[in-house]
Amino acid sequence: MCIYRKTKYQSSTGWTLIVNGNSMIKNQTRRKLLGNVVSLYALLGLNYLIPLAILPYLIRVLGVEHYGLIAFAQALAQYFTIVANYGFDFSATKRLTLIRSDRTRVSSLFWTVLLTKVLLMFSGMVLLTAMVYGIPRFQSEKHIYFIAYIAVIGNALFPAWFFQGMEKMKFISVISGVSRLAAAASLFIFVHARADFAVALLILSLGTLLSGISGLYVAIANFNILPYRPSIQDVASVLRDGWHLFVSTASISLYTNTNVLLVGLLAGNVEAGYFSVAEKLVRAMSGLISPVSQAIFPHLSALVSTSKELAIRFIRKSLLLIGLPSLLASTVLLICARPITHLAFGHTVMPVIVVIRWISMLPFVIAISNVLGIQTMVTFGMDKQFSRLLLASGMLNLLLAIPLVHAFGAKGASMSLLATEIFVTASMWFVLHRNRIYIMPWKGGLA
Repeated sequence: MCIYRKTKYQSSTGWTLIVNGNSMIKNQTRRKLLGNVVSLYALLGLNYLIPLAILPYLIRVLGVEHYGLIAFAQALAQYFTIVANYGFDFSATKRLTLIRSDRTRVSSLFWTVLLTKVLLMFSGMVLLTAMVYGIPRFQSEKHIYFIAYIAVIGNALFPAWFFQGMEKMKFISVISGVSRLAAAASLFIFVHARADFAVALLILSLGTLLSGISGLYVAIANFNILPYRPSIQDVASVLRDGWHLFVSTASISLYTNTNVLLVGLLAGNVEAGYFSVAEKLVRAMSGLISPVSQAIFPHLSALVSTSKELAIRFIRKSLLLIGLPSLLASTVLLICARPITHLAFGHTVMPVIVVIRWISMLPFVIAISNVLGIQTMVTFGMDKQFSRLLLASGMLNLLLAIPLVHAFGAKGASMSLLATEIFVTASMWFVLHRNRIYIMPWKGGLA
């Protein structure tokens, strides 16, 4: 028996189809979430497994020192990527979930965000040029930093925020996956000696640029984006909207991306190579929860506006869904650090083992902080508190990392990173409880 009735959980037409007392919209939502998760796991397999597959090859062919130089240049470029993206993966995604049924407003947001990202990207290019020609540390291999910046252009063009907000993650999977496969194949074809380190970086950067151009074309062609000329007021509006999340993202880089730079500056490219190898392995394990968190964020953003109690229940389920697999991943890293390193890289990078063990628990810690921070604090509108907390954490990492890297090199950076991530998670827990938001099952949800 099928009946139609009007409910407070309306579809875009204002009516919900009820079948045997159960809402079809609920089932459609589950199917959409599952489809998005599957699409993002396909992307995960290409975004993490392909780089992990080529990492041993690059280490063996280029050597730890040249690989460390590439990692240093990519870490520097990542700062400019953060500026160009400006937190739009969260702020613009969140806004898009509320207007996606309005083609005109969607189009205006699309072009405004794109223009803003391009302006920020060009500003970054000017700053990089000043740094490369003004700071002696960057002048010896200055072409490397401009090659790495090609990836910044690609990231600025790629509308990941748009696909997330429209809950069409399959486009991200296909576009990024094909680009990464092409880049990986090119590395094996064109990189054969240590002198090819610049070629290797160029191939990786061009893969990101190809992804950005393709993603932009697909978004415009498949979603009927209307022409629109953004005004200064439009740009100012999205900048204001994304400010706190930009500060949050930039602050996160102070204890993720910065450590590679610090190791390279204070301990040299070899130690930077050791730290980068260990971090990539651990981040790949941590990335196992990324498809789930990316898929549920737009769903939670919409759910909070409907029912905060339902959102709390959904977050509780997410905590188990994300936390348990990440705990298993951390345990595997801790126990199997030596055989993993030996199998992947041989005996040339054995110092990586101790670095991996120091940060092996990060997948679990980061998974919990993702649920507490992005999925809870951001969706509940606690952007200011979230950004302040992450800024304080970034400052803590700098205070810890500089002396520890001086004393212990790559191992010191891993010590600082672990301590900072634990501080982040504990602080988020405290802030949520202080605001009477309880996500544990033995608590009452909202008080």
